[in-house]
Amino acid sequence: MLRLSPLIVAGSALLLSACATKEFVKETVAPVQSSVDGLGTRVQAHDEGLKALDGRLTGSEARIQALQQEAAARAEAAKKIPPPSLLMTVMLTDDKIKFSSGRAQLTEQAARELDQLVAKLKADNQPVFVEIQGHTDSTGSDAGNQQLGLKRAEAVRMHLARAGMPLARMATISYGESAPLVDNNTREGRSTNRRVQLIVMR
Repeated sequence: MLRLSPLIVAGSALLLSACATKEFVKETVAPVQSSVDGLGTRVQAHDEGLKALDGRLTGSEARIQALQQEAAARAEAAKKIPPPSLLMTVMLTDDKIKFSSGRAQLTEQAARELDQLVAKLKADNQPVFVEIQGHTDSTGSDAGNQQLGLKRAEAVRMHLARAGMPLARMATISYGESAPLVDNNTREGRSTNRRVQLIVMR
């Protein structure tokens, strides 16, 4: 009967034990290593995401700075543009337009006056802006007179437009009865206050 020496037996046992330990360590470490590798991948992806975000933030900051510089340049340029200057004021009172009390229709005489104004502006050949102010006497309610003043101003604006004045260069506003030239207590005073005033600016 073959007998193994105690030394060989001990060595074999040690070898088998070592193999078992390696397998155990491998089985135990492998999941941990996999988790570590996955964590490393996520950290790397996170770092790349942070770099991309930092790049976008840097781009946004540059864009904001460029917009601020552009706004500042426009503000400086606006300061150099002179404000509109008054070219003339044209008063179309009842003597020329003949507004009846409570009415906004233009007469033939009023149309001729406005045509002459447009012809003059065309002859000057200069870009102008016209503010058309509508006024009334104190007859009627405040709200009604406010609407009537606007209708009178709009009647003038539309006639000027038909005569060749660009609509974009005109604006209407109504003062109603709030800005009389004279006292409304007399018939003549009320007639004077029924008017349209044109402010021509360049």
